[in-house]
Parts: sequence; structure tokens; C-alpha cells
Amino acid sequence: MIRQGMRFVVVTMVMLIAVGFTACNNHKKHAENQVPLIALLTDYGLSDAFVAEMKGAILTVNPNVRLLDLTHEIEPFNLMQAAYLLSQSSAEFPANTIFVAAVDPGVGTTRSAIMLQTNAGKYYIAPNNGLLTLVMEREGFAKAWKLDRPGYYRKGVMSTTDHGRDIFGPVAAHLADGVPADSIGSALTKKDVILLPYRAAAVNGPNLSGEVWHVDHYGNIITNIPASMDPNLKDGVLLRITLGKQTFSAPLVKTFADVQKGRIAVLIGSQGLLEICANQGSAGKQLSAQAGQSVLIQK
Repeated sequence: MIRQGMRFVVVTMVMLIAVGFTACNNHKKHAENQVPLIALLTDYGLSDAFVAEMKGAILTVNPNVRLLDLTHEIEPFNLMQAAYLLSQSSAEFPANTIFVAAVDPGVGTTRSAIMLQTNAGKYYIAPNNGLLTLVMEREGFAKAWKLDRPGYYRKGVMSTTDHGRDIFGPVAAHLADGVPADSIGSALTKKDVILLPYRAAAVNGPNLSGEVWHVDHYGNIITNIPASMDPNLKDGVLLRITLGKQTFSAPLVKTFADVQKGRIAVLIGSQGLLEICANQGSAGKQLSAQAGQSVLIQK
């Protein structure tokens, strides 16, 4: 009886330790999941100190945040490219993620700094220059604020050339630290948020039109034309394409490998948009494509 009693006590203790360990692990994982995330997108590049300075300013305010780089390789001052990449790269992130976007040709001028909360529950901090156009289209508008409370800026002398370090980053850090958004800035309406002008994708009979939004790392020319606009598009059909001032023909294919190496084609990209591509080549270089060029696709 004594042995059985001891065995019961030992087994019970082992079970309690196991349960406690599991609970501790689960608590740790839950706590890790609650650490605020700040994601960064800029045209700063990686050869200078700008990215490091902004991260340092964030961590000085709130050393407990997680920092994630979306990209720092936006073409300098290219707002449409920045708007497109911000919208696409932020799409898969959860609610309460804080995005800092610093592509800011008007830094130091009278342009305002803003924070947007979307209907997806995400926060975007950026200059009010159109950078948030496509994010607002995709996620909607919930609230916005003008960042006019210097108490939440970086301490010290304010520069006229680096508001990513001096305003956007520190404000994001305070928000991640639990400061209410209404304390950080003055409320704005949806109409106060500046939008970029661009050619909306359109259907005109059998034709599709729009513009180039981005030329990616591989040279794929990404348009703003959703393939879903024309449900009659079929693989193998030969399309007549006018890109800017040049016109050429290319087949609609399912994969890059459906055409010979180097040949121009059109396919449906991972975001459902029509892309002009070259199998194992750069359509962007072959066609000298640039963001903002007009695109007309005729069947």
C-alpha cells in the first residue's frame, strides 16, 4: 500500500509539472504574439545610415517592439511604386500591425504627417502625399489623425530632411507602447487624406486599359488591370498591347515557361493582376517600362 501510495504521488507530481510546463509555454507563446510589430517601408536604400537611425529612434522610445523591414529599395521619390508595394506587402499582416512608410519628396515643407487606421484594424503612419491611396482602397478608412503633437516626436532638434527618424518612427513607437491614437494627433476626415491620381483600370468593349504600377525585381511589368475584369480571357489568345507609345503582340499564358526563353508574354500574377513578362528575362528592360505608363490590351 505504501509503495502504491508513493507511486501515485510521483505520477501526480510528474503530471502537475508537465501541465505547468505546458501552461508556461503557452503563456510565453501568447506573450510573444502580443509584442507589437512595426513594419517599415522607405526609399532610404541600405547603403546609408537612414534606416538604422529610424530604428534607433523607435527603440529609444519603445525597446520592446518587433521591427520588420518590408523594403527600403523603393525608387527614390516614386510615390506610385511606394503606394503599390505598401498595399501589397501589408495585405497579409494581422490587425494592430503598425506600418511606417517614409517616401517623402516634400519632407520639411507644409505637407502634414498623418496616421491612418483602416477597417482591417491596421495603422499606417506616413506623409500626407498620396502614399496611402491603395491601402485605403483595399482596406477602407476607419479613422485618421494629423500628427501635430510634438511631445511624441524624437527629442532634440527637429530636422527638415528626415521625418522618418524624427516623427514617423517615434510616433509608431508610442502607439505600440499603448498611447491612444487620439492622444497622438488631431482627428482628420477621409477627405483630408490626399490621394494619388492614376488611370483606373477599365473595360471598353473587348479592350482593357489601365497603367503600369510597378516593374518588379525580375522585370515583370505589373499593371493595375485585374484579370477578373474580363472573364473571357483564355490562355493562348494573342493580345495586342500598347504600352506607352509602343505596340506589340504577346500571348496570354499560364506560366512563364509556356513561351520560349526571352519571349514577351502576358500572364495573371499572384495578385490577380495582368503582368507583361519575359520567360527568364526582363520585360521591363526590353520594353523600357516605367510606373505610370498607360496600358491598352486588345483581343
